[in-house]
Amino acid sequence: MLSAALSAVLSVVLRVVLSALFEDTWIECLGDLGRYRMAIEDDDIRDREVWTAVSRHWYSLASDKAPTTGRLYHHLAILAQMPFPSARESIMTLFEPIISQAPNPQQARLPPIELNFIEAHGILFSSKQDEELEKTRNIFLALLDNHVDRSTRRWLESGYLYC
Repeated sequence: MLSAALSAVLSVVLRVVLSALFEDTWIECLGDLGRYRMAIEDDDIRDREVWTAVSRHWYSLASDKAPTTGRLYHHLAILAQMPFPSARESIMTLFEPIISQAPNPQQARLPPIELNFIEAHGILFSSKQDEELEKTRNIFLALLDNHVDRSTRRWLESGYLYC
């Protein structure tokens, strides 16, 4: 059974290298094979942890390439045996560039309405810079009226995100 699993992994690795056309599919298959190998590992907990890490690596790579594919996050959730203890820190890595006082490229890439929307939520989530919340909220609301006026019917497509 072990040699068959290793042979399958080597076969898929070879196909990933040779076929860029189906790269996303092959990467997900490597995650599947790692997960299957992890599932049949009963003797050594360290081997199980190694195969879990291998599977998590491939699924993470696949989800980076196709972030809208929910199936990949489902596979990652199966691998997680407990909630992520650092979820707050992970979310803060997304908010920090936006709520930081120093200007950065991420702030320049976002439209002002989205920047203020994210900044207000970052302040609420982090409980930092509470004195800035009122100002950020007021700027967002002022921009929101203008945004709705300019987007007319398109507002119906994205309006629920701001509600």
